[in-house]
Amino acid sequence: MKKINVLYDATTICNILTNNSSRSGIFFVAYNVLLELLKREEFNIYLYSENPLKLKQVINEYKEFSKCRIYKSHLDFYLDFLTKAKSKNKIARFLYKLQSSLLKRLYKIYFKYIVSLNDIDVYFSPMKAVPGFARKDKRIKKYTILHDVIPIVNDYRKSVSHTWFYNLVDSINSTDKYFTNSEYTKQDFIKHIPKINPDNITVIPLSTGKPYFKLDDTMYINQIKRKYGIPTDKKYIFSLCNLDPRKNLMFAIRNFLSFVEKNNLDNFIFVLGGGHFNDFEDILNKNIDDLGQKKNKILRIGYVEDDDMSALYSGAEMFLYPSLYEGFGIPVLEAMKCGLPVICSNLTSLPEVIGDCGIQINPYSDDEMFNAMEKMYYDRTFRDECIRKGLERAKQFTWKKCADVITDRIRKDFQIE
Repeated sequence: MKKINVLYDATTICNILTNNSSRSGIFFVAYNVLLELLKREEFNIYLYSENPLKLKQVINEYKEFSKCRIYKSHLDFYLDFLTKAKSKNKIARFLYKLQSSLLKRLYKIYFKYIVSLNDIDVYFSPMKAVPGFARKDKRIKKYTILHDVIPIVNDYRKSVSHTWFYNLVDSINSTDKYFTNSEYTKQDFIKHIPKINPDNITVIPLSTGKPYFKLDDTMYINQIKRKYGIPTDKKYIFSLCNLDPRKNLMFAIRNFLSFVEKNNLDNFIFVLGGGHFNDFEDILNKNIDDLGQKKNKILRIGYVEDDDMSALYSGAEMFLYPSLYEGFGIPVLEAMKCGLPVICSNLTSLPEVIGDCGIQINPYSDDEMFNAMEKMYYDRTFRDECIRKGLERAKQFTWKKCADVITDRIRKDFQIE
């Protein structure tokens, strides 16, 4: 069988070089889908990135990508020279930054006008719009993963950080093929972007960023708690997300404080993990400061390293995620996989993830949130049932299943049985 040559946009995967909020859900989708597609005998995978220097660094430093190929790069010698030069001295590092900026622009020109894509059958983007050099080649089949329409819902058109999204929206058409991370996201794109062809949208099941799992090692859990400044003698509710208004964090904090006050739970704290958006961080900090002495019950631990996630999930009493909008909701699945019972919003895609394995609440109702926390904390039989069902349901969401759906879609389009 002739293999299908796939050019995979690895621009987002270059975020593996950083430990901050840029390694969000979309990054993990791009990362895990690529790892799975690399296993498929049907495909030859080539990589493209808007930043060739970073892509070269990823391939050199991460063994899972060591055998990956940058598509027709005649710039390898130059890339190696720049990568080595940056470690020599300050002048070399300055030249590296200057050259890398210029190289990114040259690289786009190089692909647009010089590279022939005659041997490429598929362009696959896990996030961004298909670039012009692939767009102009009508022979190439294009596939893009669509994550959500949050910038449209929240009217972020003026935000520079969302330029990529509106470029994507402008590129959407009735002939290309698309994947969405939930049925809700599929219907949202149909609603807000009528030019998309519903028949060309396929829903894919996502999974967790890394293979997180339930831990019972109390000593190790306490070690990780100490690393993040969490008192080992206190119980905690956990919430993990980028600090963004739609995550509804003050709603969660307000009801947590009411819950511990009413029930005299002096040894209970709220642990909030995740990166932040600068504008909202200031608002959140002010709101927490306004709590007075109660703010001591709220512990912000910032970005959590991948290797520490299982321990922090496993050590908590429950997971709160009252988000107002999600394209999928990977943290909910992560919590379930680690045996942590979940209380989450009943809006957008989250019911597709949690099913009947926790408590869904109206994220505008204080009473529902308060009652859910009481139920989950005091009804241990119910809590244990949520844990059991959550662990089972989490098994349904795997990157292999995700790649199976993607592979079947591409095989069908190439009429391969």
